[in-house]
Amino acid sequence: MYDHQATINLIESKFPNLADELHDEIIDGLLHCQMGVFSRLAQDAIDSEDVVSWEQITKVFMCIWQNCSPDVENALNVSFLEHLNFKDGKRKRAWAYDKMSPTMRKAFDEMEAYNKKLHGS
Repeated sequence: MYDHQATINLIESKFPNLADELHDEIIDGLLHCQMGVFSRLAQDAIDSEDVVSWEQITKVFMCIWQNCSPDVENALNVSFLEHLNFKDGKRKRAWAYDKMSPTMRKAFDEMEAYNKKLHGS
């Protein structure tokens, strides 16, 4: 089962370029902040239409999602999925939503529906 430490270890092993940010003296040990680092990497891949990186990111997400502790699941929802933007504008982004696994899309859609209900929009 992926708890906080196992999750960060997996992310860092798959994306060693995030190590310094994940272990920054301010956020080291703070799961939601560390998950935000992973989310920014994901958004950068979306914005730059980096299909290969996006596929790697979604594989890591699914690996964690399928067997994680409740606090990690919460962080994946609140600090990862909630911050992703799939809306086309100056940049094409919808492609990334289409490339997610059905399970990941469902998690994103449920999180988005919950937020709309919560915030009334």
